[in-house]
Amino acid sequence: MISMSYTFGMFESPKVNVQQGAQAAAQRCAAWGYSGAEPFGGSTSVCSQPSSSGCMETMVTMEYQCTGDLKK
Repeated sequence: MISMSYTFGMFESPKVNVQQGAQAAAQRCAAWGYSGAEPFGGSTSVCSQPSSSGCMETMVTMEYQCTGDLKK
């Protein structure tokens, strides 16, 4: 399982490149001997910096599962 995360501030609108995240996860899986990676379970958002006026910073994490035959 691989976790890819990004953070953004209260007044920011993140532009997420999902394909880039999937490629990075696939490269990490390849280093472990797997042939690829696929999204697993969607994404989770957590307020990582709460304040009295709202959430100052949010962290979004996407999980990926390594796929394919493990190369020995």
